[in-house]
Amino acid sequence: MNQNKDALLNTSKNVLGNVKRILKHQEEIKKLKGENFNVFSILKMESKENGTHSAFLGELLNPKGSHNFGTIFLDLFLQQINYEGLDVNSAEVVLEYSLGFIDDKTKTGGRVDIYIKDATNKTICIENKIYATDQNLQIKRYSNHNKENNTVYYLTLRGEEPSDLSKDDLAINEDYHCISYRNTIIEWLELCLKEAADQPIVRESIKQYSILLKKLTNQLSDDKMEKEIKDIIKGNYKSAKTISDNIEAVEVEYASLYLKEIGEMVINKLNAIEPIWTFEVADDLTKSWSALDIYNAKWPSEINVELQGNSKIHSSQNDYGLIAHRDCFSRETIYGKLEKKGFSQSEWASNKIWVCYTNIMNLGDIEVRSDLFNKETRLKLVDQVATKMIELCRLCDVPLRNFPKIETT
Repeated sequence: MNQNKDALLNTSKNVLGNVKRILKHQEEIKKLKGENFNVFSILKMESKENGTHSAFLGELLNPKGSHNFGTIFLDLFLQQINYEGLDVNSAEVVLEYSLGFIDDKTKTGGRVDIYIKDATNKTICIENKIYATDQNLQIKRYSNHNKENNTVYYLTLRGEEPSDLSKDDLAINEDYHCISYRNTIIEWLELCLKEAADQPIVRESIKQYSILLKKLTNQLSDDKMEKEIKDIIKGNYKSAKTISDNIEAVEVEYASLYLKEIGEMVINKLNAIEPIWTFEVADDLTKSWSALDIYNAKWPSEINVELQGNSKIHSSQNDYGLIAHRDCFSRETIYGKLEKKGFSQSEWASNKIWVCYTNIMNLGDIEVRSDLFNKETRLKLVDQVATKMIELCRLCDVPLRNFPKIETT
């Protein structure tokens, strides 16, 4: 039995060593091909949903776009998602299209990231999620728009489903559809590249964007090396599967350490002034929306500062902010008190649960996530996040002490 375990361990080490060699070679190839010079990365636009991704996709999809390819790219996209019936010759593409004011009672309204409409009143709503948090009833509201002629797509890096908060009672592949950058968009871009082969500016722009997406979805940009890794896995399947099965456990272990170090740094700094702060890390970080919560003994128990995964904290965008449910506490009063301390609503997003929230750390980026496993680099992340959380805690401390609940009759 021990011999079998030793053999599996040695084979696993060999698998990792071979894959590491291929990845190193991949980096060398990228340097030789100039792929590290990516305009989206240089301008720090990699993860901006609207400023980068919706804007670029929308321009390609637009028959009147500056690419001058007319309806070709839109046609290819519709084929890619198996959509039939849109009149591409009359189609219009609008970014940040307004469906009206948000009304949670009627479950309508909002702004659609990418909106496509033709002369026959057929519409396509694309909600673009790179790392941003789902909004309350977001997909439900979009599905209620132009109900008989509308199709809703939820676009994420890997084809994840929207949260229950967003989709409500909707059923996948009936009321909405999930598409991914990893497959749907990258495959579509390859088709676009073939069409744009003789147009160098358009071709290279699409190629740079495709390289960015492969980076965001952790794919190799070289097909030969990708095949080599697959061959290694096929030849050493048991070892590769053992490694794969343990990756999340390692990520969770170090994410838990990361959260505890943040919590300790936050309350140690705050309690040096007044010992009223405590923290709690979720027991099971494999669950979606698991979090680190910071509590103040002089606040109502339902109010706290939180660092949350979107959706899993160890492998996704992390958001932080202030929790106080809209049905329990007056938002107007909270905002009024915080604004006197210098708080600005325009710098934050909000929903019925979060008074305010924003992105703070992207553990969905494999380069950032790898920093968890080295103490020196992890502590830099801890300091970066803890500093922001301490600022928010101090801002909210006095204004939220003994804050009254909304009285219900």
